[in-house]
Amino acid sequence: MDILEKALKNGREIQKHRHTIHRNPEIGFYLPETCDYVMKCLEEMGIEHKLCKGKIDEEIRAKFSKAGFPDMEYYTGVVATIGKGKPCIMLRAEMDALPVDEPRGVVNFSSKNPGKMHACGHDAHTAMLISAAKLLKNIETELNGTVKLLFQPGEECGCGADMMIRHGVLEEPHVDAAFSLHVVPNQRGGLITYTPGTMTAAMETFEVNILGKGGHSSLPHLCIDPLVICNQLYTTLNLLATREIDPRETVALTVGKISGGSAANIIPDSAKLSVGCRTFKKEVTEHMQRRIPEVIEHTVKMWKGKYETTHFFTPLTYANPKLCGELIPYMKEVVGEENVEICPSVSGSDDFGYISQQVPGMLVWFGTGDETQPALHNPNMQIDEKWLPYGTAILVNVATRWLAQSTKNGRLNREYI
Repeated sequence: MDILEKALKNGREIQKHRHTIHRNPEIGFYLPETCDYVMKCLEEMGIEHKLCKGKIDEEIRAKFSKAGFPDMEYYTGVVATIGKGKPCIMLRAEMDALPVDEPRGVVNFSSKNPGKMHACGHDAHTAMLISAAKLLKNIETELNGTVKLLFQPGEECGCGADMMIRHGVLEEPHVDAAFSLHVVPNQRGGLITYTPGTMTAAMETFEVNILGKGGHSSLPHLCIDPLVICNQLYTTLNLLATREIDPRETVALTVGKISGGSAANIIPDSAKLSVGCRTFKKEVTEHMQRRIPEVIEHTVKMWKGKYETTHFFTPLTYANPKLCGELIPYMKEVVGEENVEICPSVSGSDDFGYISQQVPGMLVWFGTGDETQPALHNPNMQIDEKWLPYGTAILVNVATRWLAQSTKNGRLNREYI
C-alpha cells in the first residue's frame, strides 16, 4: 500500500483532529490546550516529543500587549522526532488561530471561543502533521535518518518560528532541511504552487504614537498639533518607495491607519499612525528598515513633537531553489505532475522565513477548494477536507524520499548554495 492510500484510509481521523482543534482555537504564543492535544496524540503513538515552553522577552510581551493581543507571559510549542541519526528533515505546522468571530452555520464544528477562529487553516496544518506522524512512526525502522516535527505557536504574530528557533528546535539533532505546506481555500483542490527563491514578502509594521500639545483650535500657535505631524508623515513615507527605491523593485508601503482628535475645535494631545511595508529583496528591506524610522524621527521633531514607536518584523521566506528541485518530484508522486506549478512571489508574509534564514527550506501553497471560495483570513473561509489526506501524504513522501536520496554511507551528500 503506498503512502497516499494509507493517508486516505486515515481521512476521518484527520478530520477528527482538525475539528477538535477548530472548536478550541487559541491565539498568540501561548497555546496550552492545543499543545496538550498534540502531545496526547503523539503520546498515544509512542512518539518521542517535548513541550517547548519559555518565558517571553518582556519587550516583546509589552509590544504585543500594546498591539491588542492578550498579555502572554509564556510561549508554548511542541517538537517531536521519529527515526534516528543524520540527516534530519523538519516538517512544520502552525497551531495558532486568528482574533476573528466565526459565523454560525458555516461548519458544524465552529469555534467555542468567542472572538477566536481558525481562519488561516492552521487547524488543518496541525491535523495533517499529526496524521503524518502516525504514518512515519509506522515506518520508523525504514527511515534513513530523522524526521523532526515542529508544531509552532505565534505564526500570525509574525515571529513564533523565531521563538522556537531560539528555544533550540533546529538542533539536537541539527536540522538539514525544512518543509512546510499552507492550505489555500481559493486555489484548485490538489494543486501545489511554489516559487523558487523569494516565496513571500518581508513585512515591517510601525505603530507610531505621536505626542503633541493640545489646546483650542483658535490658538494653534500655543499648541503642537499631532494631526499635522501625522499628515506630514503620511505624505513623506509614501514618497520613500517612489524616490529612493529602484522602480524595478517592488515595495508595498501603506499608511493604513491614522487616528486622533475628538472635535473640530480641539487640537488633541496625541495621535496614532500605523504603517506597513512589504519588500521582496534583502537590500530593499534593509533600506526601508533604516529610512522609515529616520523619516519618523525627523518629521516629528521638525514640528516639535515627541513619539513612541512599536516595531514588528517578519523576514521574507526564501525557498531554496536546489531543495525545491529535489522535493518537487516527491510531491508530483502524490498529486500528479499536472498539479504542481510555479507561481509568482506572494506579497503576504509567513514566519517560516525565520527558518529559511537558518536552514535550506521550502514552503508550498496547497489548494483545498476552488477560485470561488473565500480567501484565508475571511470568517467564511472553508476547506474541502477531502484534500487533507493528500497534504498528509505530501508531508510523509517529502520526508521519507528526501532522507532516502540524501544519504550515502550514512552521510549527508547534499550541498545547498
